[in-house]
Amino acid sequence: MEVEHTPPRIVAMSLAQELSAAVKADAQEQQELVDAALCVGQWLADQGLPGRWDRVRPAEVLRCLDFLSPPERERFLFSLVGLLGHAALLARIPAAAAKQSIDEAATLTRQEAVRVFARTTSAQLAILTSPRSAPVA
Repeated sequence: MEVEHTPPRIVAMSLAQELSAAVKADAQEQQELVDAALCVGQWLADQGLPGRWDRVRPAEVLRCLDFLSPPERERFLFSLVGLLGHAALLARIPAAAAKQSIDEAATLTRQEAVRVFARTTSAQLAILTSPRSAPVA
């Protein structure tokens, strides 16, 4: 019998603080990460998926944030990519799930810098999910 592995639940605020420290974010960048993490955390809770960052759907989250101005929307997407990538690189969520959400975020942005960041992060995660990257037993 195969047992489905459920990734541990991620506390949004902790993830934002960890990433902020890792990238040495300034106060504004830290606040943007916190805001994005809390928005995603609330969306996940509203979906009955608290802490399940492996289930983030960027387009659906953005629909709930339709009040954001275009620059705020882009900052949200940039922060979201960073948060998902960080969680995946720390093996808190499966790389494949993070990659799927990051790829979706790349299609939602209108800023080339955000798109490049998303594609670069996705490419790094693709290496983690490729069969050749698996450890040899």
